Amino acid sequence: MDQKMYNSDVKEEFLNTYDNEGTKNTIRYVFLASRLNEVPLGKDLYDFSKEEIGKVIAETKPKSTAIARTKAIFINQYISWAISNNYRKNAINPLQKEANEEWLKSFVDPNLKQFISLNDLHEMESQLINYQDIAVLRLLFEGVYGQASSEIRNLKFEDINQSSGEIRLYDDKKGERKITVSQSTLDILNKAYDQKIYQNNNGETTRQKETDLLDNEYVVRPTKRGRVIEGRVSQTVVMKRIKMISELFDMEDMTPKSITRSGMIYMAYRLLKESGKKELTKDIFEAVGDRFNLTKIHQVSSINNQEYSYHNRTVMSEFINEDNIKKLYPDFQ
Repeated sequence: MDQKMYNSDVKEEFLNTYDNEGTKNTIRYVFLASRLNEVPLGKDLYDFSKEEIGKVIAETKPKSTAIARTKAIFINQYISWAISNNYRKNAINPLQKEANEEWLKSFVDPNLKQFISLNDLHEMESQLINYQDIAVLRLLFEGVYGQASSEIRNLKFEDINQSSGEIRLYDDKKGERKITVSQSTLDILNKAYDQKIYQNNNGETTRQKETDLLDNEYVVRPTKRGRVIEGRVSQTVVMKRIKMISELFDMEDMTPKSITRSGMIYMAYRLLKESGKKELTKDIFEAVGDRFNLTKIHQVSSINNQEYSYHNRTVMSEFINEDNIKKLYPDFQ
């Protein structure tokens, strides 16, 4: 955060009300965006109108309504704090009521394409020449991810049951689990493991076109370029491969998380089709959450003192929703 915030002393005073450094950095990013509007207007964000606040949120280029809402919440808290500390010129908070959904949605680029359909996935796979790259893409879509991509990085050839399609996964944080994948996914994993030579930048380079892959027991492996560490591939390599794919298909907003969420949307769509249901239900969210190994909320009932757990449907519904399903799978009505 090299750029100085507008009226930084006051903003630092507000930031010091938070203990979490991650939250502080998120709010600082909002303040850096607000500076672009504060300087020309000659006033602090805490004195902004709702229209002026909207321009600040738009400046942060939120990728979803949920992200736009988070920015609005932080600005709301900042203005409320400023009012209680007599900084704002009046005691009216323009965001004192919950931000309207349509208002928040207006800040998200309608042409933004974060998610891919199953057809998009197959089209991408058909144009990628390295099964090492295809495997990473397919695994993410299938729900294989983990902390720091550890489920992908820890996957060994011996973890694949060729007859049943079951693969053993290991997340550095959550531990071991098993899932069953399709025959086409098994074929991709087998070919990725058998690959010996990696075509750099999908073969579209005038420099070194190919590099030997490290030969070990892992499915996804690094190339023998520079300083190679024996053992599992680094997270950096996984991220670089996804970045290369996103640039190749001109989808700059595609990330490991967005590919994983694309797979979640597809699974929800498939479950809706199979069940004949027209609306997303709790059991669909639970099935998707379990498959993708999402963290559950644990609570103890005040009635019978029994513990129960469930997936956060509020968070999941920000991307697993009928709008996204219809956008990616037009046959769903």
